[in-house]
Amino acid sequence: MSELPIPFADGLASGLQQLSGAAPLFVNFLVDTNGAMTVRPGIQAWADFPQAGSPVTNSPVIGIFPWTNAAGSYLVFVTADRMIWAWIGPGLVIALSSASDKTTRLDGALRPIFTYDATRVAIAGGGAPQQWQGLGLSSRLAPGQVMPDGSPLALTHIAYNSQRFIGLDYNTSGIFQWTDPGPPAHTTWPIVGAYFQEAEAWPDPAVAMFTNANEVFVFGTQTMQVFLPDPTTAFAAAMTVQAGVGATYSVIPIDEVGAFAWLDEKHRFGISAGPQYQVISTPNIDNDITQPGFVTADCWGTRIRIGLWDLLLWVFPTSGRGFCFDRTTSKWVGEFRSIDGNGAWQAWAPTSYTLVPGATPQQNLHLVGLANGTIAQLTFAATNDLGTTIKAVSRTGFQNRGTFNRKECRYARAQFIRGATAQPGPAPVVELRYRDNLGGFRPVAQWSAGVAGDYNPIVEKYNLGVYQQRQWELEWSGGGPFTLTGATETFNIQDV
Repeated sequence: MSELPIPFADGLASGLQQLSGAAPLFVNFLVDTNGAMTVRPGIQAWADFPQAGSPVTNSPVIGIFPWTNAAGSYLVFVTADRMIWAWIGPGLVIALSSASDKTTRLDGALRPIFTYDATRVAIAGGGAPQQWQGLGLSSRLAPGQVMPDGSPLALTHIAYNSQRFIGLDYNTSGIFQWTDPGPPAHTTWPIVGAYFQEAEAWPDPAVAMFTNANEVFVFGTQTMQVFLPDPTTAFAAAMTVQAGVGATYSVIPIDEVGAFAWLDEKHRFGISAGPQYQVISTPNIDNDITQPGFVTADCWGTRIRIGLWDLLLWVFPTSGRGFCFDRTTSKWVGEFRSIDGNGAWQAWAPTSYTLVPGATPQQNLHLVGLANGTIAQLTFAATNDLGTTIKAVSRTGFQNRGTFNRKECRYARAQFIRGATAQPGPAPVVELRYRDNLGGFRPVAQWSAGVAGDYNPIVEKYNLGVYQQRQWELEWSGGGPFTLTGATETFNIQDV
């Protein structure tokens, strides 16, 4: 008789699924460094934001940016209708745009990119850049300015480096340009001499740009090029990485100097730190993303450092997927998804994310923008998504235990936290299922996880039949905290 783990905590690791036609699934679970599984953080109303009953806007929140100046701290956010707003304190949101004045709204049709200097926050979104200095309505940052080809100034990205604002032109030229040093000069974009540069290591269009303390990173569809501050030319080319961007807003800056993660032009996820580019996605993930009909153009990526996890999350709204990589364990921990009213999978509900660092009650918060125009809180204290169940599923690939001889499954065991506190309403349930071919899954056990007084952490199910290969599935019904610390199968291998 043998006892081996049921690999529920393996995330999207491979097994026999490619040969057997059954891929693993790992949705809305996270695995920590000890191998314990817990449900991803839920979404709850942020008490300091006007609630959905009296919304300030009904348009999706597509970008959020914490900004502090001498007068106070704000959350500047942009909605899909191109209106700009600012949260200025508990329950208080003001409009920085006027519906009757397009110069106060964010120009263009792309997702917003934010930066700031000593006096203003600046935003670019595929058109003329916008600014807000803490009072009144927002305004055009550089009215009347033009690009090198004579067309009106239109930027996809804006950033700050060496006391200058830097903008990436919205065309196929690969040109980025900058202002003179110092905030008083940041409203003028002179297109002469050393005020613009072309990322010309490769003839690919530039689609994204970011900066850190000492470098400018220009991302093309085939390459990523790095520029350094230069006393003669302002910025000079320093290095090129042979990896392009396959989705503009998939680029995620990481703390390490010069480190970024993104979806590349071959539809793989990778990380670059210096001249090296490391592919981190698995063949299974690459295969999913390259399927006909899978939409990557609207992918957006973000970094979420929450609890024990340092997550890189890429959300594909149209395709309804959200792939999640944990940098702490260097492991794909599955997907973030939501469900609709019928329990069917759909894209993760948030439309944007930001971390508000600090220590006051209005800070150190993980905030998400939502499609209904509100901003909510992402937290492990929430065991659902604003009242919607978080359905979490872990499905292994087919397991044959090293042989195709028949195995008699004597029993399956699971260890998880249960019974410490009674949960309101129906007790949350863990359901164990399996299948031995490509038919439907057979439910074999339901274990309650919220009945007060039932403290036994180990649950069992006996006599689970004979198989050659078996795919296991564990589903959490939601409604309370959950941690699975292990699962095993005890079996006998038969002679034939």
